[in-house]
Amino acid sequence: AFLPLRAVPILLFALFLRSLCTAFQLPSLAAGWPFSASTTVGERNGLDSDYPWRFEGRFIFRPSLVRVPDAADAAPKSASLIQLFGFSLGGSVALEYDVSPVGPYREYVDMGGLVALGGVDVGIENRLDSRSLVLGQWGSNLYVSTKVAEDVCRQVWGVPAEVANIDFEESGSRIIDGPDCDKQEEGPNFFCLRGWQNTRMVEDNRDKRSSYFFRRIPVYWTPTIKALWAPLLLSGGSDQNCLPLHRLRLSAGQIQIKPCARPQPKDGEVPLGLALVVDNALIEIAERERRI
Repeated sequence: AFLPLRAVPILLFALFLRSLCTAFQLPSLAAGWPFSASTTVGERNGLDSDYPWRFEGRFIFRPSLVRVPDAADAAPKSASLIQLFGFSLGGSVALEYDVSPVGPYREYVDMGGLVALGGVDVGIENRLDSRSLVLGQWGSNLYVSTKVAEDVCRQVWGVPAEVANIDFEESGSRIIDGPDCDKQEEGPNFFCLRGWQNTRMVEDNRDKRSSYFFRRIPVYWTPTIKALWAPLLLSGGSDQNCLPLHRLRLSAGQIQIKPCARPQPKDGEVPLGLALVVDNALIEIAERERRI
């Protein structure tokens, strides 16, 4: 039997992650972990004491080529933007959380581009221990649909989130991101996605936690600049503007690449016409990284 063409990127991604974990002795993606039955809404709702916060739901990543900002203060602190001829790989990420520390909410992130050599501090007791992250993707703006989500982002992790009107319309044969401001009465921070039913790929009656296609994929996170990083941490780095670092684990039940339209791109944005769609996602967040 031949492998469907749309499965090739997923297979390559899986092989890449497996080789990465083998090369750098990262935690196994296939290993199990204890689950608790708790679904209490609160600041800590984790399934594992090492990862006290969890989010469950689905999301899409819609890549675009984006023009990098001209102003130096528009670029992320303590990281270098990767660009070619003035463009980088950005786009948007739209997330729907069914479970979170503050209950269900939606999130929309403008991705500003690829970044490298992010400086982080993993020291303890006021002792600076600077390290460098290798490669990541930076979110220039992050919006959430509820005030309590904004509060927990800012107070617990230091994420500069903003409240916005985020509308995911279920109907539609394909995913359409935008236009963002077609409801003028809603103001500038309004984001609308159509065809959201195309993100629901896992049946509700399935045992979702026993059907993860990917388990415990390790990711690094620097929340203050809204950036996700490959799980590679190098010794040494700048002692200035070092960022706090958290470890994340990502599990997913279904991952597909699907068509995604962008009717009104932003200035300097070149949409690629597709999206990475992830359903039955479990995102687990650890405490701030500290090393002795």
